[in-house]
Amino acid sequence: MKTAFIFPAFISEYLGKEIQILDSLSSNFQQNLTTASKITGIDFERFSLENKVYTEDELRSQIISYIFSCSLSDALIYRGLKPDILAGYSMGLYAALYTGGVIDFGEGIRLINQAFNISKSVINGIASAMGSVIGLTRKEIDEITIAHKLEAEIANSNSIHSHLITGQLEAVNRLLNIARETGALNVSLLNVKTPYHSQLLQETKGEFQQFITNHIQLKKSNYPIISSIDQRMLTSPDEINTELTNNLFERINWMASFDKLLKLGVKQFIECGAGKSLQRISRFVPGDFKIYPMNKVVKLFF
Repeated sequence: MKTAFIFPAFISEYLGKEIQILDSLSSNFQQNLTTASKITGIDFERFSLENKVYTEDELRSQIISYIFSCSLSDALIYRGLKPDILAGYSMGLYAALYTGGVIDFGEGIRLINQAFNISKSVINGIASAMGSVIGLTRKEIDEITIAHKLEAEIANSNSIHSHLITGQLEAVNRLLNIARETGALNVSLLNVKTPYHSQLLQETKGEFQQFITNHIQLKKSNYPIISSIDQRMLTSPDEINTELTNNLFERINWMASFDKLLKLGVKQFIECGAGKSLQRISRFVPGDFKIYPMNKVVKLFF
């Protein structure tokens, strides 16, 4: 039975027992918090699930998500549960690369930090946002943006009727309102201010690629990694460099990535991260498979 490790981008909701679960698996979570503190100058050692200083700050939240993912994948592999393939959801790519041995832990922290800072510099004060639309197709959303000339676009498709949108804040808000009026079942503005997977970030390409080339020693992956952009298998450092660079501004398609994994024979998905957002996203995907979020993974061992 093939197993895929899948990695979330951000933590939308904690289960509440993530730290205890990692402790039960003898993970290196606390050590990773210390390492992140030294690299960033931010005191991650004081992290707690209830502390909004970490959970509501976009950069800190993304780094914490990466730490949870790396800590869990390390613990699982140490215990003998190894993946056949890896897939990162959006910014979950960094944890996938770490798990594949492409980068070391500290390089992942530096990539997240640099990508965030370059992105903020590129939008240069433009109010931007990301949102969620459930109940409309890609075609219907694209038709709204074209008809109303909105500076917004689809960032990712989770399923036929579930999409993330990104772009300028005013346009995203208007798109959400029109989508609701059109018949969307649910729309919401996400707690993410950076317009990831948007053409607004296309100018990050040169500077971020240069940073990767100069400061990150990319290695060949120990496990195949699926591209969330075009579903290619990433193995070589050059392919991974391109994926890292384009991941900031290219539209991704998690639905297509998940379908590709199923076609490759994956039956068991381990959600390497806090919460269970990827399990929730996949509820309406047909097929004979199981997804284990962190609170279910422990049952594979105890």
